[in-house]
Amino acid sequence: MTTMTHYINWLMIAIALVAGVPIAREAIGKLRLKQFSIALLVVFASIGAIIIGEAWEAAVVTVLFALGGWLESRTLARTRSALKELVDMMPRTARVRRGADIVEVSAYDVRQGDIVIIRPGDMVPVDGKVVAGSASLDTSSVTGESMPTEAMAGTAVTSGSVTLGGYLEVEAERVGTDTTFSRLIYMIAEAGDQKPKMQRTLDKFAQWYTPSVITASVLVYAITRDAHLALTFLVIACPGALVAAAPVAIIAGLGSAARQGVLIKGGERLERIARIDTVAFDKTGTLTMGKPQVVAVEGFAGKSADEVLAAAAGAELRSEHHLATAVLARAQADGVEPLPALDWEIRAGQGAIAHLEGGALTAVGNLALMRSLGIDVPQDQLHMVAHREAQGETVTLVALAGEAIGLIGIADQPRPEAAAAIAALSKAGIKNVVMLTGDNERAARHVAGLLGIEPSSVRSGLMPDDKVATIRSLQQSGARVAMVGDGINDAPALAMADVSVSMGASATRAAMEVADIALMSDNLMRIPQAFAHSRRMVQVIKQNVVLAVVVVAVLLAGVLVGRVHLASGMFIHEASILLVTLNGLRLLRR
Repeated sequence: MTTMTHYINWLMIAIALVAGVPIAREAIGKLRLKQFSIALLVVFASIGAIIIGEAWEAAVVTVLFALGGWLESRTLARTRSALKELVDMMPRTARVRRGADIVEVSAYDVRQGDIVIIRPGDMVPVDGKVVAGSASLDTSSVTGESMPTEAMAGTAVTSGSVTLGGYLEVEAERVGTDTTFSRLIYMIAEAGDQKPKMQRTLDKFAQWYTPSVITASVLVYAITRDAHLALTFLVIACPGALVAAAPVAIIAGLGSAARQGVLIKGGERLERIARIDTVAFDKTGTLTMGKPQVVAVEGFAGKSADEVLAAAAGAELRSEHHLATAVLARAQADGVEPLPALDWEIRAGQGAIAHLEGGALTAVGNLALMRSLGIDVPQDQLHMVAHREAQGETVTLVALAGEAIGLIGIADQPRPEAAAAIAALSKAGIKNVVMLTGDNERAARHVAGLLGIEPSSVRSGLMPDDKVATIRSLQQSGARVAMVGDGINDAPALAMADVSVSMGASATRAAMEVADIALMSDNLMRIPQAFAHSRRMVQVIKQNVVLAVVVVAVLLAGVLVGRVHLASGMFIHEASILLVTLNGLRLLRR
């Protein structure tokens, strides 16, 4: 060996040591956790290469592995940018009215009931209701919607919204870690840590594969007595691209969806979402605007509209149902005082009952409620109900002191994008769209016809447990069902479905927490986008797995026939990891 060759050899050893120390630390750290890693194979290969006098190959192997790890960490950092952007945007301070003064405090020191002052350019630090002022709000960081919304007295606002102009005073209802924005960040972070079934399988595979490769390389040496071939086999068999196949795609895909206001709660749900072939929608507040209005009040047997409204408002005074809100709003608008009541009872799927001061009972609800109370509804009154229902109205009967005294017709307009969203679901491969509602059949079919839902796919007159039974029946027929809802009465059906979707902007907390996909806006077009994006994520993971397996198989075949050597094989190996990572990064695009 010449002096120059000697110096070059020691230089290669020094390079291998500098690049290899972090790799050795990684391998030892995972061994302590009883994990066999790819880093361990690289350490064995580089030590073996130095022992047999191939120090330059040891240097190439360690440098390429270190370079590949650096590139992977850089690209992974990019995939986490969606979460980082959200964290960076979190409101840190809030201006709060305390007595006659306005003081600036930490956003986490705001208390429920505080009046928060929002000036132009400020980010709303709490969830609450506007009590004074008006402003345009940019809600894109939460909902993904680019168009600003207008806020004024009585409007609910969510944390993370930014004022584009105007002035607001907001009464804080949810503060600190309980705000919509904080929960959004928490759920994105939690989702990124959850692995799909495919990834868990790959993790288990890596645990037995690495020791198997070490054993196989020892056998190769025992059979061939060729140390170089055994070391090459050891390195080339590393399943680096296979291990990286899923994590990058999951983090990139979840981050991209979150930026569009679609929160997919974890990689473990991806396979289920991708297999969905049936979508069941709740009607009120999901397919419709959820803001029903009273369009008709009719009295029976000479009763006036005001008398009917007063009795209905008395019964609905403690109800939070969409229809109750419409009745109370109409009574207030008409200047009608609710009948004074002492006690209330809400019957899910039927209506509401109140006990009046004089001992009489007032009730408002559907025909099932009237029958359960033993109240007779004559045939002519049923004809009036049927006439209203044929026009697409939801009709509630009003009873007082054991007698039906009138009806109230309520209408709720479909969301403008609902028909397009249902058509998009069909194009996306969803075979069946079902509508579930507690409404009567005529009103349900009227809305279904406007939205392009087949009459045979309408299930009407359902109570919460009926919705659960309907979902179970669809599943028993072989369907993979996603349920879309927004109310607390939808939570049982959401839990029963294979995949649950909540309308995040208007969803109750129960519906949002149980959902697999939470829409941070009320835009129904996000639903077909969410299904398409989930399927795309699964496709990218499968592409990565196939690529990784093919590369390893081809390289091992090349090693065994003498066409692939340690340095070139390691280069291709690291290139395959980079290719898998870049393929996953495609999911960052909208």
